[in-house]
Amino acid sequence: MTTPPRVFTDADADLSVLDGRTAAILGFGNQGSAQAQNLRDSGVTVIVGNRDDEYRERAAAAGFRPAGIAGAAAAGQVALLLIPDEVQPQVFREQVAPHLQAGDTLVVASGYNWSFGLLDVPDGIDVVMVAPRMIGEAVRARYLAGEGYPCFVSVERDATGNALGTALAVARGIGGTTGGAVASSALEEATLDLFSEQAIWPAIFDVLHTAYEVLHDAGFSDEAILYEMYLSAEPAEIFARAATTGLIGQLGVHSQTSQYGQLRALRALRASPGALRERFERVLREDIQSGAFAREWSRAYADADARLARLRAEAAARPIAAAERAVMERARSRAAARSRPDGGEDQR
Repeated sequence: MTTPPRVFTDADADLSVLDGRTAAILGFGNQGSAQAQNLRDSGVTVIVGNRDDEYRERAAAAGFRPAGIAGAAAAGQVALLLIPDEVQPQVFREQVAPHLQAGDTLVVASGYNWSFGLLDVPDGIDVVMVAPRMIGEAVRARYLAGEGYPCFVSVERDATGNALGTALAVARGIGGTTGGAVASSALEEATLDLFSEQAIWPAIFDVLHTAYEVLHDAGFSDEAILYEMYLSAEPAEIFARAATTGLIGQLGVHSQTSQYGQLRALRALRASPGALRERFERVLREDIQSGAFAREWSRAYADADARLARLRAEAAARPIAAAERAVMERARSRAAARSRPDGGEDQR
């Protein structure tokens, strides 16, 4: 059994570590918006850096006086790099690194670029990770409600001898130690994130695609299949329940017929997990840990939009996607008909 990691709480984090230091929020998107406001509300001096776009306008509307990325990096001593992974290396190299000084701290919320050697951070700079395991809207909402959320923290480079204190102060300032911040590493965070994206979720999607095709070919209606599988949002409720009672514990809200069927099938699947385990191990070793995916994605940065468009189009051409669009459109038509004064149905 592995040793449980340390979990840091508010009692371990001293916000005064940030006294006299300015936190530069580089990117006012999903995470940047939430973290900037939470830090400000925690009494930390904050400057927002963003390119001149709608997010910069949102920062101004939220009461900040936003600067450009380079200007904010120059003004801050603690730089929170919260722009998308695919643009981080170039933006960091050109607009952030030249303005960092010895003793400053770089904070990453994603371990991806640091772990795979894509950020060339000058000597003398502390590098830490503070990574909420929650979307930005929830980071803000839970902070305002005084509720905790999962968060990973790590020290990647301790040039000053005070990197952990800074990481924990930032984590507390954004609400990450309220529920306990788990000691991790950038490599662990990045690997687990990539594994979820490249192994777990594709396997779930493949299960749903295959199930649809089998049931459709057997003559069941698209409405019945898709509402049973996920359009009813029942899986979301199951996952929400699993988050509080566990995967097996959530079975208690199902009928005994359901429980018996699920557990019987699970036992059979676990008796011969070979193909799925082999696929998962291959993704982990050959794609992620080897750095192959990072190298491929780095080469694709310049053509990222076009490549993603092709992949989306390919996925959208699958039978389940066409059925989904048709079922959802019919549902919208019924809802629109119900909202009309005469309550009539469109003749479609």
